[in-house]
Amino acid sequence: MRFFAPLHASLSLIYILTATYSFALYEGSIGRIDASATIDTTYDSRIFGISSPTFTAANQTSSKNLKSEDDFILKFSPALHFSKKVKWFSFSGSAGIEIAHFVKNDDQSYTRPTTTFSIDFDDTLSKNKRLSNNAKIRFDATFDVGQSVGASVIDQDLTSYTYFTSGINVRYNHSPKFGVGAGTSYNAKYYQSGSQTSDQAYNDIETLPLSARAFYIYSEKLDFYSNYTFQRTKDDRAGSTDSLNDSSSHSISFGAQGVYSSKLSGDASIGYSVQNFDNVSTDTQDNLITGIGLNWKLNSKTNFGFDASRSFSPSAAGYSVFSTMGRFSVNHRFTEDISGVGYISASSSEFTYAPNVKSDSSSLNNYGLGFTVSKKFSDIFSASSGYSYSYIDRALETYGRHVLNASVTGRF
Repeated sequence: MRFFAPLHASLSLIYILTATYSFALYEGSIGRIDASATIDTTYDSRIFGISSPTFTAANQTSSKNLKSEDDFILKFSPALHFSKKVKWFSFSGSAGIEIAHFVKNDDQSYTRPTTTFSIDFDDTLSKNKRLSNNAKIRFDATFDVGQSVGASVIDQDLTSYTYFTSGINVRYNHSPKFGVGAGTSYNAKYYQSGSQTSDQAYNDIETLPLSARAFYIYSEKLDFYSNYTFQRTKDDRAGSTDSLNDSSSHSISFGAQGVYSSKLSGDASIGYSVQNFDNVSTDTQDNLITGIGLNWKLNSKTNFGFDASRSFSPSAAGYSVFSTMGRFSVNHRFTEDISGVGYISASSSEFTYAPNVKSDSSSLNNYGLGFTVSKKFSDIFSASSGYSYSYIDRALETYGRHVLNASVTGRF
């Protein structure tokens, strides 16, 4: 990783600098193949997602050696990109690696694969269409494998895991007013190591949801639907009494998706979910769930977005999390070449532990704000810079987290 050394002198200010270059290597009968390479530097004021007192205590009470609570991360990410269209099907994917170097916590440096693959029937996935141009069927499939490394304020740790995701969705419009759909996906997380901030172990998690939908086609632009999902979750501690990851859930929701008016579009649903744990000592949990993603077009230059969700999720540490999240954003185009995005967000997470597990934290609140400004210099080059701030409120402490960023991108 010595080739990063000349970049250190440019880090006199807190920022992220990204440069991407892409070259078309081949375009012919087998499809289009491009190459890209990204150099990225990141600054995070709390790289482990924990407060200063917790950082100090972790060094004193655990076997870990945490060198610094903030850090610059330097990344190099070369990749190949493939795309091919065969009649109604579009195939696309990428394969590459990401090499990351942590300037202060150098033992956290890593090399990980970055791979994606998707199959889109009649552009329904890429263009988010409800109806197919060529048939009554909508179809899409995805495949993704790689590694994720990043700070988690919920786990209070810098987590690292390999993930694998594959899924398929299909929709059939039986008549001009009625349609049905079904989908499934397999999701797995394989953790490379235990906690970086304590001596606790992480456990691999696998989830398999199965869903069925019925649509009432109100118009060419708007659907009303009902959705039922069964999900099975397991970890690698079969029969463990201190884990709640072995579980199943049932959820049903009702919603509307499409274009509601000339200015408002999106997807909004509300429903009910029941979580059943294999651990017989833990009671069943139930709660209202939501999934909202709306966009309001004020005029040709300004859009407002609102996202909200309420849902259950497992944790690699063995507890169950029920999270409520809301985010409001503004996207504004200042000129033909300059645009900006700003947001505010709030989330609340409630934790449920197995009866024999003791914890001093049963909930977490996270409040955030941020902005990004982008400028397009030409069809090839563009740049952006931004800032984000998070305020974390746990049961025993509160603290803030800062990230500043800037990027330069080139595609040929």
